[in-house]
Amino acid sequence: MTFFSAEFAIIFLCFFCIYWLIKNSFRLQNYLILFFNYFLIYTFSPYFTFVVLFQTCFVSYFGLFIHYKKSINALFSALFFTLTYLCFFKYYDFIYTDFKNILEILNFEILAKNLDIVFPIGISFYTFASITYLVSIQKKELKPAKFITLACYLSFFATLLAGPIARASFLLPQFEKKRVFKNADIIYVLLFFGIIKKILIANYLHGYVGGVFSDPNEHNMLKVITAVYLYGVWLYCDFSGYIDIVTALALAIGFTLPINFNMPYASLNLKEFWAKWHISLSTFIKDYIYIPLGGNKKGYFFTQINVIIAFALSGIWHGVGLNFLIWGLMHGVGINILNTMQKFRINISSKMPHLSMFITYSFVSIAWVYFDRDEISEANNVILSMFNTTHPITNHDIMLIFALIILFFIYPKTKNIKEILINFLAVTPAIFKPIVFSFILAFVFAIMPDGIPDFIYSSF
Repeated sequence: MTFFSAEFAIIFLCFFCIYWLIKNSFRLQNYLILFFNYFLIYTFSPYFTFVVLFQTCFVSYFGLFIHYKKSINALFSALFFTLTYLCFFKYYDFIYTDFKNILEILNFEILAKNLDIVFPIGISFYTFASITYLVSIQKKELKPAKFITLACYLSFFATLLAGPIARASFLLPQFEKKRVFKNADIIYVLLFFGIIKKILIANYLHGYVGGVFSDPNEHNMLKVITAVYLYGVWLYCDFSGYIDIVTALALAIGFTLPINFNMPYASLNLKEFWAKWHISLSTFIKDYIYIPLGGNKKGYFFTQINVIIAFALSGIWHGVGLNFLIWGLMHGVGINILNTMQKFRINISSKMPHLSMFITYSFVSIAWVYFDRDEISEANNVILSMFNTTHPITNHDIMLIFALIILFFIYPKTKNIKEILINFLAVTPAIFKPIVFSFILAFVFAIMPDGIPDFIYSSF
């Protein structure tokens, strides 16, 4: 069941109405949230509910163990088993053959014949949430949560599929207090942006970019270049559109989620990009990998090594393939180069901001090719096709690239558009708001392409 299905809309509306009917008891609301969370998980697969439940029981026990044991070894043990649990599912296809052979050697032929395991939805995100919970207990930032509260937090429908990674210290306390319905105008605007980004922009770009990337040799160089530059727009609209929608759904039941995007493609350098792109993941990697490695406290050389390790781990978290590792290393090396330039006080962003923004976006776009393609040869083929002069360039391709250049200069000027729309709704009579929203929704669905592909980040 997707967030764009009629079934989800009906079920969420029923959940929403019952939820606010029992607004005087946030504990009853928690039970309803828990039921709703597990019902949605069950619609994907009954097997997924057991995976989430096992994770919750494990984290709940180890949270208590860490709290009372007061030993760093207890935390390390919990993190080891939590990450092992994630790695087993995430890299199962990679170890499938060896695992099957081991079972056969141990005379577990029956198990060996039934080894097909579907990757559980959202496991990366609730694993990261588990880590923030366990570390917060170790640091005495939190006390062990009640089981129902923890179960609601780890299975929360608004963060389950693709984040954002809501840290325990941020989201758990929200389950332990009374909620009120407010921010209706923000909810309208977030839904509007989410639907426009996903259903219109991302879906159309999915067809364009996917068509070029699937066989780049059949297209002229300008069309391939355009597709490379548009892939990042596609990914951004798909992912940030999802985040807008789940943030609106969370606000509708009185919860606030962390900000995950902040105009990333207006960044002047890679550091700024990672401070604005998938913020909950980049800050997680910084706080739970980069800083524990030593951060920038051990001199320039080790700082660069720590950056490489952090980005390499970020890459292989996204997937098993060498392409993801290359993508991560490209960003790590890019940050190293930027650090070196800053060390020698070489700074082009202050004097030539548009050039700096273009270089940053170009680097990110090239790296995205390796993120998207399963095979290194496929990614290399896309890159090489950017210089293929075999096919003639059409007027349509020239017009499209000029349109992108114009949008490149306009994009940074749109940073306040959400606030403008929220202020506009604030002075709009309440009776007209659902009418306007319904009209926009009908228009979008009338001009949208057929079908709605899955959210890209739901596979991570």
